[in-house]
Amino acid sequence: MLKSGAGVPFIAWPVAIEHQARCQLIGQYRGDLDDQALALDKRTSRFCGRASRLALKAARAAVAMAGRDVSEAALVVGSGTGDVDTHREIHARLDKSHDTKKVGPTVIPKIMASTVSANLVNVLATRGPSVSATAACAGGAYNLLIAAQLVEHGFVDVAVAGGVESADIHFHAGFDAMRAYNGSSNHEPERASRPYAADRAGFIFAEGAGIVVLETLAAARARGATILGSLRGYGMSSDGQGEMVAPDEDGAYRAIRQALAHAEVDAARIDYVNTHGTSTPLGDVGEVRAIKKALGRHVRYSSTKGYTGHTITAAGAIEAVFTLMMLRGGWVAPSRGAAPLDPELVDYPPVIEPMVAPLALAASNSFGFGGTNATLIFAKEPRG
Repeated sequence: MLKSGAGVPFIAWPVAIEHQARCQLIGQYRGDLDDQALALDKRTSRFCGRASRLALKAARAAVAMAGRDVSEAALVVGSGTGDVDTHREIHARLDKSHDTKKVGPTVIPKIMASTVSANLVNVLATRGPSVSATAACAGGAYNLLIAAQLVEHGFVDVAVAGGVESADIHFHAGFDAMRAYNGSSNHEPERASRPYAADRAGFIFAEGAGIVVLETLAAARARGATILGSLRGYGMSSDGQGEMVAPDEDGAYRAIRQALAHAEVDAARIDYVNTHGTSTPLGDVGEVRAIKKALGRHVRYSSTKGYTGHTITAAGAIEAVFTLMMLRGGWVAPSRGAAPLDPELVDYPPVIEPMVAPLALAASNSFGFGGTNATLIFAKEPRG
């Protein structure tokens, strides 16, 4: 039996309250990430910031579920920034001492943009290529498709891939200042993230990690693996309109059409779209227009960010997992908080109630600042 999401996904963040942020809510991971919980020795843990720890926890779960050796795997996991807490620590030490010798010798591996992949390589002891793609809110999807390309072209037969983001006041303050966040719903956290609602007012940030294990079909079948789904194809585009933060529906349209072409799938066969749908006034409807134009008909679609908030770089990977779960389970998660619906969407509405539906092919969209777009197409069953 399917039930609409219950409970309150977001909490009042003391750090945001202390700094008088308009939006004082975040989605925060509440599990234990200390050395003991992650079985990290001191030599290794000194390089691991919070994002690396979140990614490690997710990666271990993914590798355990895959049930295979990853020592030769490619490692393709990114985050939006290096460890910002370490940047703050360096600044504080220099500001106080005016002496670079007071800065710890382990800071560079924590502040470099590839810190997450580097830490995972060392903890998981992988020997394949390692890279971290940063593509704003499309970063998680880009990491997955880059990993897929490495597998597809025979560089490796397995990859560990995904995205991660951790809570940080610098991140929070920047989005809050540009009014990308919903700063009007601190009193109603259960409805603060509400894609497609007429009164949506911006997104809610959440930290998290999404990691998957990708391998060739031949390798999976040879070891008798349980195949959770197939990444059938992907598309990428940039808006190219000279606008940093305003989305362009044509860019989204081109990513979707390219994904269909790469997957060799007719638009009529797509059963569901997990949208980027962040709960921003412009982005939500622009994406729906692009979907309508690209697919040429009404298709089931919903945004799962009403449950999770927007996990930035992690979003594309987390939502890929959600899409695979729906394909395997034959159900669609509704857009939480979408009522009252935006009047523009009345004739092309999202799924707003839990739905049982057989699904064979589904798309997952991710779009980021700078006009960076990615669409992934997943199949319930592998081809061939």
